[in-house]
Amino acid sequence: MTFDPEKTLISDTECYRNFWSIGFRRMSDEKTLAMENSGRKPFDEAKRNRIAALMSNNTIVGYNFLNYDMPMVAGASFEGLDTGGLKRLNDSIIVGNAKHWQHENLTIPRGWQENIVDLMEVQPNARASLKTLAGRLHAPLMQDLPYSPDSELSEGEMDVTMSYMGNDLQNTHLVLDALMDALEMRRVIGEQFGLNFMSKSDAQMGEAMIKKRVEQVTGAKVYKVETPAGTTFKYNVPDWMKFETPQLQTLLEKIRASDFIVKANGKVQAPQWLEDESSLTIGETEYAMGIGGLHSTEKNRAVHSDENFQLVDFDVASYYPAIILNAGLYPRALGPAFIDVYREIRDERVVAKRAGDKTRDKGLKIALNGSFGKLGSPFSVLYAPHLMIAITLGGQLALLMLIERAEAAGIQVVSGNTDGIVFRCPRDAAGPIVKNRMQDGLLSEIVDQWERETGFELEATEYTSLYNQSVNSYYAFMPDGKVKVKGAGWTGRHDNDLRSQMMKNPAAEVVALAVIAFIRDGVPLEDTIRANRDIRDFVTVVNVAGGGTWRGEYLGKVVRYYWSTDDDEIFYKTAHEVTGNHKRVSKSDGARPLMNLPPEFPDDIDYDRYLQEARERLMDIGFDRRPEKVRPLRLAKWSAFAWFAIAV
Repeated sequence: MTFDPEKTLISDTECYRNFWSIGFRRMSDEKTLAMENSGRKPFDEAKRNRIAALMSNNTIVGYNFLNYDMPMVAGASFEGLDTGGLKRLNDSIIVGNAKHWQHENLTIPRGWQENIVDLMEVQPNARASLKTLAGRLHAPLMQDLPYSPDSELSEGEMDVTMSYMGNDLQNTHLVLDALMDALEMRRVIGEQFGLNFMSKSDAQMGEAMIKKRVEQVTGAKVYKVETPAGTTFKYNVPDWMKFETPQLQTLLEKIRASDFIVKANGKVQAPQWLEDESSLTIGETEYAMGIGGLHSTEKNRAVHSDENFQLVDFDVASYYPAIILNAGLYPRALGPAFIDVYREIRDERVVAKRAGDKTRDKGLKIALNGSFGKLGSPFSVLYAPHLMIAITLGGQLALLMLIERAEAAGIQVVSGNTDGIVFRCPRDAAGPIVKNRMQDGLLSEIVDQWERETGFELEATEYTSLYNQSVNSYYAFMPDGKVKVKGAGWTGRHDNDLRSQMMKNPAAEVVALAVIAFIRDGVPLEDTIRANRDIRDFVTVVNVAGGGTWRGEYLGKVVRYYWSTDDDEIFYKTAHEVTGNHKRVSKSDGARPLMNLPPEFPDDIDYDRYLQEARERLMDIGFDRRPEKVRPLRLAKWSAFAWFAIAV
């Protein structure tokens, strides 16, 4: 499927008890058509036929369109449902959670689904609403209808609802533009596999690609295999996995002897002792491990390269795919052919990467990495709880092998997380890094031996400084001036990373920019903040359950604001059941909503508040020491006589 701008329509619908509307926005010229079905403007046969023709003869792009809008459009056009019938259909989908294929009395033309591109699964954050994505992509206008879904609209409210239609269409178009590379990749890989991936998530793509290949290899149809609740299995420890210290030897033997149990929901219950004894210390670093992953527990800490030590970050390349192939395990539904197919796709990706075919490289990478989540889903043919544990637990233990060896050799580990380790290595034990490989030195020898034994591959990056707010929130500075930022309100917009941007709400990114410029270049915090004239760097986007209000004005379930000198607080619209009070939205004191991006930079920015946040950030990451709180002197409740005696 390709996007012909003249034949691509962005679409959205709205439904209330006495009102239903549909809008189309043409991709080429943004021309918009909106139609309502209500008591004042009921649909006639001509309108129903026109909608059906638009759906059949164009590529239709929407958000949650397949499961929600498509049945609603079919009900309005083919079935001729009135507003009451459409509201009942609406409730069966939203309240009853009915899927589009479960509406037995609804005619949905066979060709419609092939024409539809649903962006909901394509975007990288499965739980994000269209409004949330609009905020993350800095949409010019963010609107939310203030009417309850069960409302009967007045004519004035119908007019307002029709005017809002353009905003949702515009924001869907914005998301479409942000996902064009991802959609092109789906088109290319879909053609290779003979499947339609245009409305599929990464995990759905991975599952479909592997399933198709296995069926081609075996010549047999693949069906999901049930794994009964209560199924028990053990972690099969690889032969190469060995430890030298009693602490980790004991840990490994306890894991080897433990039972892992499949619960009724398909998730795996780890042994209780693993949850109770999840903390371990190696050298000077404390780690938390469990069924989900390994991570160190540092916070409010700064470490640096200097004349005696070098900071080096080692990440395992394609860690999960490598573990899958090394483990030799496979989903029951797919059998041993899974391993051969998985390795074949891995090899195809290597060829595409070396050839510079970025589109195919990304698509095949999704087949490898995207399928990981399906290993833990009992609804998938890839479901394999034993393989999921082999990946998550085996990955942690393999890293602990490397950590143990480095610490024994006098090389300190200052951070570890899931698939990477940061070493503070003595200069005489660290060699030069060329193309992500350390060439010489004791650390290089330790890494090389670990790679030979495990079959994994590590990629090295040198840091000059690492500032941690926590293990998942940090600033890592590199010798060439580049900075890697994780957490801390950083979305990826300044890294030109649209995928990351769509996964995180912005939170006053000017603060992070000021911190980076101050640490790296010595630019005063205030200079960076006051010189910035991009309002997108000052805004914060928050999701507010039930909607937020400011000075009595309803804002919506997703609120965008900045800190202003004309300030106030944002409150939850819904009051507490008992007290009747309205809770304040976190950190919204001093806020001014900015649901509509202004053409000019606001003149009421509270620069002092942003400067305060930047100073707090420097203390949070260990750059500056936080002033110790002075505790008030507490006097014992002595008798009046004793106090008088001391005074005398």
